[in-house]
Parts: sequence; structure tokens; C-alpha cells
Amino acid sequence: MHGQRRWVLPVGLAVVALVVVANAGSSVGLGTSGDALVVTLSVAVYAAAALVFLLWFDAPVRTTVVLLLVMAVASAAARHGDPTGTGGIGLYLGVAYAPLRLPRRTAATVAAVSVVLFDVVLALEAPNAGVFITVVTGGAALFFLFGLLLRSEQEQRARADQLVVQLERSREAEKASAALAERTRISREMHDVLAHTLSALVLQLEALAVRAERAADPLAGGLARAHQLARGGLVEARRAVSTLRGGVVPGPDALAELLAQHQAATGTPCALDVRGEPVPLAPEASLAVYRTVQEALTNARKHAAGAPVRVRLDWRPDGVVVEVHDGGGRERAALHGTGGGHGLSGLAERAALLGGRLHAGPVDGGFHVHLEVPA
Repeated sequence: MHGQRRWVLPVGLAVVALVVVANAGSSVGLGTSGDALVVTLSVAVYAAAALVFLLWFDAPVRTTVVLLLVMAVASAAARHGDPTGTGGIGLYLGVAYAPLRLPRRTAATVAAVSVVLFDVVLALEAPNAGVFITVVTGGAALFFLFGLLLRSEQEQRARADQLVVQLERSREAEKASAALAERTRISREMHDVLAHTLSALVLQLEALAVRAERAADPLAGGLARAHQLARGGLVEARRAVSTLRGGVVPGPDALAELLAQHQAATGTPCALDVRGEPVPLAPEASLAVYRTVQEALTNARKHAAGAPVRVRLDWRPDGVVVEVHDGGGRERAALHGTGGGHGLSGLAERAALLGGRLHAGPVDGGFHVHLEVPA
């Protein structure tokens, strides 16, 4: 039972008990104790059925029809046994419940059957009870109309809530569309400027490397490495453009390829140690892991050339821990913080936005980067 409906059961039971006790008190003057027992049981039946309606908000249509007809029969029996009792309460409750829980046509049919059954009991009591029958029928019609009004109000509230949800979804869709349009514009600018420039640079470096190699120039090796770096930068630029356009975001799965590229470009050994069972990460978190390792490799290439690099990926139930260590020595490790760049600080800000943290600094024998990202 939902929290907001906890009051229904105790209050409903109290009302049922009050109605039954009140009716039993009014039935004391009946001719036989058997009549009083029948009336009391009839009242208890329709009161209990009313309580079921209060508790069972999503009862099937057939069950609802059966309960309403049981209420009608019990109310008529209570009226027949005690004309001064509370039989009319059951009739009015059932007539009011019908339009709230049933389709309109079905509700009208059940209400009509209930009223006719009660009117037949009135007619059997006194042949000239036409006025009383009219009053009871009119009262039942008012209760039925009251139930229709409540149902109409509920439907209007439901439509209003649905409209609010649709408006919120529409606003979110507009925001997402605007964000996508802006990302597309940025990706187009990156492609037109950065990617084209890097493409031209790759071609130039490739041509120079070939000429230097043919001429046995000592710069051939450096030009070849520059060519590889430029090609890697072009790949990353195109990957960034694809990401902005909604493509696949690089993440932990791409670390092996990233290390292989670094080892091929620098000739330094790279080791990847993966532990634990992978857990799902948000695209931003996956990208943060990839960018952190990428930035650490770039710094190792610049400040600890030739030093081995170890990358450890530790999966945990609540996220992932990434550690990158290069063995460039203490003196070279001190150079990591003197480049004037903002790569590591930007990655620390990215990690903080994701609810994680990044720490980087020199350690004995090299430089260490530690990233924690929650799942």
C-alpha cells in the first residue's frame, strides 16, 4: 500500500464499525432477533464492499461490477429488514462509486440496476410509496452526477499532468537539438581548420621524411617520428570531430591501441595491467579515462623520452581507478610541471565535474598520474 494511502485502512475500518454499530442499535426494536441479525449483516456487507473500493484502486472492471451489485443487494436487504436503518447509504455509495471506477455506459447500467432494485423494495413496503421512490431515485441521480464530476476532474488533472510532461520533454528535446547543432558547428569548424591543417602537415612531413631517408640525412629519424606524431594527431582530431557529431566516444577499451601507438612512435616499452570486472561508465567518464592516459603519454614523450610507461586499470564496483607511471627518473619528473600547459589541470577539472578526482606529481623514479572516476 502506498504511503499516502496508509490512513485509508484504519479510517475505513472505523467507519465500517461505526455504521454497523449504529445500524445494530437502530435495529434493536425490530420484531425478531433474526431480522436484526440479517440487517446488521447486510450493512456489514455493503460497508465492507465500500472499504474494498477505498483500498483497491485498480480493481478490474468485472470485479468492480460484482462489488457494486453486492452493495446494491445488501443495501436493499438492509432497507427491507429495517426501513428506518442505513440501507440507503449503501445505495448512494455504490451509485457514486460507479462512474469513478467504470466506463460511463457500464456505470450507468450498474447504477440503474441498483436504483431499480432499491425502488422495488420500497414499492413492496407500501404500494403508495411513489413520492419516496421519486426522492430516492433523484438522490441517487445526484450522487451519480457527483461521481461523474469527480471523474471529469480527475481526467482533467491527468491531461494537465500529461501536458506538463510533454512540455518538459519538448523543452529537453529543444535543448538537446540546440546542443547537437552547436556541437555540429564546432565539429565542422574543427574539421575545416584543424583536420585540414594536420592533413597538409602529415603530407609535408611524409615527403620530407622520404627525401631525408633517400639522402641519408641524419634528420630522417626525427622527421619520421614527427610524421608519426602528426598522423596520430590527425587521427585524434578526426576522432574528436566524430565524438562531437555523436559518434563513438573513446574509452578504456581503446587504451591498448593507444599504448601500442605510443610504443610504435617512441620505441619505448609500454605495459597495460587490467584488473577487476568492467562496470558501465557514462560517455563522459569513459572519455576522461582515455584523455587522462593520452595526456600522461604525451607528457612522458615530452619530458621522459625513452622511459618505460606502465598503465594500470583497476575496475571496482563503484567505478574505475587509472594509474599511469613513467620511469623517467626524479630529475626528469620535475620537468612535468614546468611545461606551462593546462592538460593535467583541465583533466582534473573534468574529473571533478564527474564526481571523481585526479592527482599527478613526481614520485621516486618518475612521474605518477592517479585518476578515480565513479561509475
